[in-house]
Amino acid sequence: MVDRDQLAASFDTTAKAYEIGRPAYPEAALDWWDEHGAFEPGHAVLDLGAGTGKLTRLLPSHACTLAAVEPLANMRAEFERAVPWVPVHDGTAEAIPFPDDSFDTVVVAQAFHWFDKPRALAEVVRVLRPGGGLGLIWNEDDESKAEWVTAVVAEKRSLAASPVDDDDAVRSALAENGNFAPPESIEIEWTESTTVEGVLANVLSRSYVGSLDPEERLAVLTRVRETLEPVGDGIEFPYSTIVFWAPLVSAAAR
Repeated sequence: MVDRDQLAASFDTTAKAYEIGRPAYPEAALDWWDEHGAFEPGHAVLDLGAGTGKLTRLLPSHACTLAAVEPLANMRAEFERAVPWVPVHDGTAEAIPFPDDSFDTVVVAQAFHWFDKPRALAEVVRVLRPGGGLGLIWNEDDESKAEWVTAVVAEKRSLAASPVDDDDAVRSALAENGNFAPPESIEIEWTESTTVEGVLANVLSRSYVGSLDPEERLAVLTRVRETLEPVGDGIEFPYSTIVFWAPLVSAAAR
């Protein structure tokens, strides 16, 4: 059985597929964070576990100073090609390579479930300034929207359950840390235009697919391609995105 560390490391071998196939994030999510004070002019914002910069490139570089941290070399290489205006640093959520009180906002996209949460949240608290906050976001396939989406999701779920943290897991981790106010959350339904090749890249970029041997990977991708044949190449892929915002408690209360 492939262990958790091997699954996480698989992203380094499928970094190009990740960049091609993974969706962006809905503008409404960033607007909601902005309404909560995440992107005030002059703020310093860190994208933690940034991957290829799918979220980073959407952040307001005109108003904020941006930085990113990503532990995998090939993911960083894709990031540097896609988001050259933001520096990306080698590091982990459990050892953020910045001094205390460096950021007003830390955001984490599609990565919080990979973290050692007690250690990572302690580091987030360390690098956040008083009055700062933590934003978490995940895209999930919305299989309720079409039978073909259900079939694609079923193919993926035949290999592994979704690793994404549910609402209770997020709230529990933040409560155990004790330095954040109870988080607010919203769910956003949206679609992204893609192609059959884009969906296949998305599937390949999943840790439980990327960690398969080549023959097994090909079998999975072939079945997904067959599922998509009746849909055609102009695909509107539906997503449900869950977004959290957790303000740091005041310095006096820490």
